[in-house]
Amino acid sequence: MAGVDASRFQEVKEPPPLEYGDATYWTLRYKEKSTEPFDWYLKWEQLKETLTPWLSAESEVLMLGCGTSLIPEQMVSEGLASSIVCVDQCAELIEALSEKYKDKEEAFHFEALDAAQLPVTDWAERFDVVMDKAMLDAILSGRQGRPKAEEVLKAALAVLKPSGRYVCISHARLGQRLPLLHSVADGDQWEVSTIPRPLDAAPEPKKGAKAPKGGPDPSAMQVSAVASAEDHVYYVYCCQKPSLPDPVEGVEGEAGSAEGSGSAASSATGEEAPAE
Repeated sequence: MAGVDASRFQEVKEPPPLEYGDATYWTLRYKEKSTEPFDWYLKWEQLKETLTPWLSAESEVLMLGCGTSLIPEQMVSEGLASSIVCVDQCAELIEALSEKYKDKEEAFHFEALDAAQLPVTDWAERFDVVMDKAMLDAILSGRQGRPKAEEVLKAALAVLKPSGRYVCISHARLGQRLPLLHSVADGDQWEVSTIPRPLDAAPEPKKGAKAPKGGPDPSAMQVSAVASAEDHVYYVYCCQKPSLPDPVEGVEGEAGSAEGSGSAASSATGEEAPAE
């Protein structure tokens, strides 16, 4: 029997696994789950205490990488926002959400946009709060994550009103995330808080199983004796955009007198005054 010519066969390489930083991952995910509510990291009941002081009934909020989170709906229902713009790069998801909330158009608006390419000219200084839960983490997990994350942060700050807040909920510790954040906004503009990570829910008990007498339920999640509470947290990074400076008395009068002396200045220096 003649030997097999290996050159006749082409090696088939498996494609690299998709990462959270890949747009294709999210397109495929939401094709199957475009209407299934899901909140990354934390739900509203766990975030409410931290976020409420930064919100009001008049707040205009931008939710970056909204996914199928229920948090926008819950904020509006509790009177902590007047309107929320939800942005996601997955067009199929945005179409499904627009249909779902079509009877609540006054409160919710959906845009299929890359968070790094917000319409900063049209939305300049529009929002009281820009919120990002896990989106920046997803971007940084992908290729070229750092440059894109910087673009996202700059765009987010550009659409904030003076004194508005950008809020980032992240799994990343201070040493991982603050260098990036400080590269975009001064360190004294940032404040950091933490929220304990919730334990996963216990599995449903088997049919007919009896509850144990005394002591913890062995089927429920328990905190390890060696676990550190300080490490088992999510981080809330909040940047408050500087407010506009108060007008200084007398500035207009001084400017006016300077403009009035333009002809004298031109003759003294030998240069013509700028044309209007």
